[in-house]
Amino acid sequence: MMEYKELFETGMSYETFLSIASASEREKIAEITKVISICEEYTNKIKNLDKPYNFLLSAESWCPYVRATIPVLVKMTEINPNIKLRIITEGRGFKYLREKLNISEELYVVPTLAILDENFEFVTRYVGRPAKYRNIGFENVSKEYFAGYRSDDIIEEILQKMGV
Repeated sequence: MMEYKELFETGMSYETFLSIASASEREKIAEITKVISICEEYTNKIKNLDKPYNFLLSAESWCPYVRATIPVLVKMTEINPNIKLRIITEGRGFKYLREKLNISEELYVVPTLAILDENFEFVTRYVGRPAKYRNIGFENVSKEYFAGYRSDDIIEEILQKMGV
């Protein structure tokens, strides 16, 4: 089984990920990136992360959930250079990451994010979309979510899971 470190090191940069996306997918990601806004509280929490983290993301640019999530993760890396992001394909994620995270075949989705510490030890995971949408009803927020206007919801869950 491939270890987290090897998966991370063989992962793509965000630039490479964008370079293999279609023009229309890049355009949609760019539109979302433009409107992303992170509240001051979360910005400060991200800035104050004093340990390195490795974000290993299984993603595909055709997926609207990925397009809503990846610009948020990139923004986190811009706020705090202690956070490094590498991206692997859905296929590689399904083959290697799914097993490591104990996700069954039928429940595996992109985006799947494994948050690792500086030694590539597992810290937590974030899968799909914010869990709180199950309570409020995803249909009530989906339009805003897919357009990039719910970035704080994504960050809120990631920070909570990181114990921040």
